[in-house]
Amino acid sequence: MAGVVVGAAGTVAVAATSGGGGGHAPEAQVSKDAASRYIADWRRSQLGTWKIVLRWQRTAGGSQLEDQIRMAQRPPDRLTSSLGSVEARRGARRLACAAGADGHLQCRDAGAARPYNQEVSFGEAVLRQQLLGPQRLYDVTATSAGCYDLRLRLTYPAPPYGRHARFCFDEDTGAPTLRDIDRAEARDVQEAVSVSGQVTDADLAPPPGSGQ
Repeated sequence: MAGVVVGAAGTVAVAATSGGGGGHAPEAQVSKDAASRYIADWRRSQLGTWKIVLRWQRTAGGSQLEDQIRMAQRPPDRLTSSLGSVEARRGARRLACAAGADGHLQCRDAGAARPYNQEVSFGEAVLRQQLLGPQRLYDVTATSAGCYDLRLRLTYPAPPYGRHARFCFDEDTGAPTLRDIDRAEARDVQEAVSVSGQVTDADLAPPPGSGQ
C-alpha cells in the first residue's frame, strides 16, 4: 500500500474557467488544487476505519497475473493479506507473515512501529514533495468525485507511481477503491470488489494456521 499503502501519478494540461471574468486559471493552480484534494483524501483513507477486498491484476507484455488483496484498518491496527503473505500492525508493534517450508503461514514480530499519527504525517509530507511545488514529480487532475489522475512530468529513475496512475477513494469510508499504476515494465490494477466500514477483531487477526 501503501496504501501505504499508498501512491499517485499526474495529468495533462487542463484549463479551468474562473467564475468572474471567463478567463482561464493557470495550469499550475489547477494541478495544485487537485493535488491538495488528493492528499486530503489520502490522509482520510489512512485515518478511517474500513475493510476492503481488491482484485489485483498485473499485465506485463502478453502475460497476466491475478490475485486478491484483503485489507482491514482500525487505526492504529491494520492487516493486509495478499500473494501468500500477511503484513499487520497491532498497536505499537508490526507483524510479518509468510508461507513456511511446510506451506503454513508463519508469523514473526517485525519490531516497533512508528507512532501512527507520525506515520501518517510522514506519508503526507512525502506526497506534498511529490505532488506540490515547481519541482513536483507529478501533475494531478481530479477526474470525478474521489478519483484522481497523476501523470509524471519529469524524467526520474524508478518513479514511485509509474508514468501515469489513477486513484479512487470510497465516499463513505475513505477506503482506497482503485489503484491503477502504469509503469514501463508492467501495469498493476487493484480494484475494489467489496467495501465496508465495519471492522471486527477477527478482520484484523492473521489467518488460521499462522501460529499467532
